[in-house]
Amino acid sequence: MIHTRSRELGARPGRTGVARERRAPGGPAASATRAKAEPCQTRVLDEWQASAALLEVTLVNGVKIRGTLTNYDPYSIGLHSRGETQIVYKQAILMIMAVAAQPAEAPSPRRPAIVLKRRTRIR
Repeated sequence: MIHTRSRELGARPGRTGVARERRAPGGPAASATRAKAEPCQTRVLDEWQASAALLEVTLVNGVKIRGTLTNYDPYSIGLHSRGETQIVYKQAILMIMAVAAQPAEAPSPRRPAIVLKRRTRIR
């Protein structure tokens, strides 16, 4: 068995006195992927903000919030809904969808009604 000087001094085996460099989780490939994904997100959010599109934000816990995008940063978005601005953290968002406005003159789609007829019994 080979003994190193650091082991004789009571240090843990396999460790040296030099501190190891901390790396980002996922390594260099993951950080490159994140760098590519951010401009796409920025483009879409810029477009929604400029057009004042009505958005439906679905949160991880199932809550849905409708509003217009007022501002955003890397960690959160600001939604103007019901006369006030709400800040929603991006980690809590499951999905964001632009809601298409329905024309006011179009009638709402109606489901067909099911009619059950009773037969009368003749005795």
